[in-house]
Amino acid sequence: MKACLIPLVVALAPAAALAQTSYSRAEIVGPRLNVCGVQEDRLWDRKALLDLDQQAIDRERDAIDREARALADELRTLNNGDTAAVASYNAHSAAHNQRVADHNAYVNATNHAAALLNGDSADFLQYCRTLRTARR
Repeated sequence: MKACLIPLVVALAPAAALAQTSYSRAEIVGPRLNVCGVQEDRLWDRKALLDLDQQAIDRERDAIDREARALADELRTLNNGDTAAVASYNAHSAAHNQRVADHNAYVNATNHAAALLNGDSADFLQYCRTLRTARR
C-alpha cells in the first residue's frame, strides 16, 4: 500500500503546487524621468496658487458689487443742490473707480499667469511624453 501511495503523492504534488500560485497585479510602466515628476509637481503648485488668486478675485468682485449698489443708492438720494454732498459722492465714486481699475489689473495679471501655466503645462507634458516613448 505504501508503495502505491508514494507515486500517487509524487504525481499529485505538481497539481497542488499550481493551486497555490498567486498572480501579480503589478503594472509594467516605462521609465519616468525625475525631471518630469518634479516639474509636474511644480505645475500643480502653480495651479493651486492660481486657484487661491481666483478665490481672492471672487471675494473682491463681490465687495465691489456691494460697493456699487451702495453708490447707486447714494446717488438716488443725493441732493444735487448740496455741493458738499455732491463732492462727497464724487469722492466715493472716484475711490470706487480706482478700486475697480486695481481689481481689473489684478484680474489681467492672473489671466496672464493662467495662460502661461496652460502653455507651460501643455509643452512640458508633451516633452515628457516624447521622452517616455523615445527609443534609446
